[in-house]
Amino acid sequence: MITGLWLMLASPVLTDRPDDAPASAPASAAAVAPDLSAFVEATPRCAPTVAHCFGIHLHVVHTDAGPVQDVAWVSAQLEQAQRHFALIGTSFEVVAADALPASELEIDDRDARDALGHARFTRGVVHVFVVGRLADVDIAGEEIRGVHWRERGDRSHRWVILSKIAGSLVLPHELGHFFGLPHSTYDISLMNKAVRLTPMVSELTFAEPEVLRMRQHRDRMLASRMLMDRADKPRQSSLRCAQP
Repeated sequence: MITGLWLMLASPVLTDRPDDAPASAPASAAAVAPDLSAFVEATPRCAPTVAHCFGIHLHVVHTDAGPVQDVAWVSAQLEQAQRHFALIGTSFEVVAADALPASELEIDDRDARDALGHARFTRGVVHVFVVGRLADVDIAGEEIRGVHWRERGDRSHRWVILSKIAGSLVLPHELGHFFGLPHSTYDISLMNKAVRLTPMVSELTFAEPEVLRMRQHRDRMLASRMLMDRADKPRQSSLRCAQP
């Protein structure tokens, strides 16, 4: 998008550039916005039979090498979220995708977590940020896979941050927090962070008491319009691909 307006002058402009010197590139050349349309168009959609469908507004750090993660990675995260949130009749789909500048590649402290979503937060969707590195703010030098973050200045403003190294169960875990769950001690639960031999990772899901709590929290978010149900209207993606 060209953001400046050019004034065309009738008289010649005098410069000290030699006649045979190459002209510089036009200042009107605008940066080309990264094409993130595939993150909307090629990722899983809500099943038409699901009771509740919620939009995810995806924000992905984009460097000179491209986005820090690809469509297949996002799809794997969404597929796991669809699977486990089916327990409460809930599904998700990406409705918008924005590029974050390379300056957001590493999120090192609480201030950076706040700043990431401060000007980008809106109600009605789940904002998910994908970054290159997410530091553990409690243990110096360590990094984590994901976090459900509440802005310290207004704790009703909240979002999910995923590191590019996150496994496919990290999004459903963080969405569990978004839907009101703390960490738990249920052996079967995705919210249990303890290392254990059983059950197998493929068998992990939400425990029944967690399912009841998430269902209640979902209904409160709908009532407060923290989330807007896309199942109530035709599901047309709100495709947005902004430049860093």
